[in-house]
Amino acid sequence: MIDKNATESMEQAVCYELRNIIKEHGAFYNSEHEGYAILLEEVEELKESVDVIQRYLSDLWTNIRNNEIKNINLDGIGNWARSAAEEAIQVAAVSEKFLSSVNKNTL
Repeated sequence: MIDKNATESMEQAVCYELRNIIKEHGAFYNSEHEGYAILLEEVEELKESVDVIQRYLSDLWTNIRNNEIKNINLDGIGNWARSAAEEAIQVAAVSEKFLSSVNKNTL
């Protein structure tokens, strides 16, 4: 389970990212199609990061089974996990903007 302070920091990051999105692109999406397309793009980027982590993890397991400990690349997993976290924050922020757009009946 993640620490409460880490969760609060994540929520702050989502709010910060949402403010940046609104500042750059406006408070609402112009249509459901636009909101969906942007959300889909962010989810695809998140999935790409997770896919890379899974490949690193598979390679890690292969190296462990073959006793090739010197070939272990945990930095790659950590770096891509951070990338996934950034993408997840963007997914959350875009979702919030999409929800606001729907709730304001601007679509």
